[in-house]
Amino acid sequence: MTKKAVIISSVNQAEKIQNLTDAYLIPLKDLSINYTNTFTIDEIKKIKKFGKEIFIFINKNIHNSELESLEKKLKEIDRLNINGIIFYDISVLQLKKELSIKTDLVWHQEHLSVGIGSVNYYYSKGVKYAYLSSEITKREIYEIKKNTKAKLFVNVFGYIPMFTSKRNLVKNYIETFDINHKGNKIYKEGKYYNIIDEESGTFVLSDYILNIKEKLDIDYIVYNSEKIPNFEKILENNDMKENTGFLYKETIYKVK
Repeated sequence: MTKKAVIISSVNQAEKIQNLTDAYLIPLKDLSINYTNTFTIDEIKKIKKFGKEIFIFINKNIHNSELESLEKKLKEIDRLNINGIIFYDISVLQLKKELSIKTDLVWHQEHLSVGIGSVNYYYSKGVKYAYLSSEITKREIYEIKKNTKAKLFVNVFGYIPMFTSKRNLVKNYIETFDINHKGNKIYKEGKYYNIIDEESGTFVLSDYILNIKEKLDIDYIVYNSEKIPNFEKILENNDMKENTGFLYKETIYKVK
């Protein structure tokens, strides 16, 4: 059975949509990227009371200086008895073993989460879930599903991360290339892209809102509330124009 998962923006929002979702995906404060709203452990405890599945994002490159903090957070998360940790850096996988963390892991390396072999490799290492890239097609998604035991997450709604840098690039980029910009957006080649520029780096989101209305036969379909006005109403009654992104667009160029 397909479950609906929502990347939330606040505790209040989580409460409002509790009857519209099966799972919350929650960016952890200081250890997640691509989201303007992140959550402390205490806030996650409040959300846990709503009785939904919970997966926590720890999806940034981890520096040596952050390892001690990461260890502490992993231990705290493990005591919460949640469903999973969505990770990017393999230090999370290594620390799960070293610290005997029981919480399941979700492999999520943005544009790299695209192949059967990679999904099955991490599954062989004890990672029971995979969060697939938004750049692959429906055919490829179903090929992975057919050939893996891992449970899969697929984005169906929201802005998509396009670019990430640990450096703060926005101001320098705008000044160097004399780009028009509106608040938290940059203008390039006729399109406006949402940007997040914060202490952990610069993140550029897609110029469009992904909105796949087809009912996909997958374990978890993901709705991302980041920068979406009136998200709760959209989740309840999606009357927005459909935009399927790469779902039906086969790859044109392939490495031989």
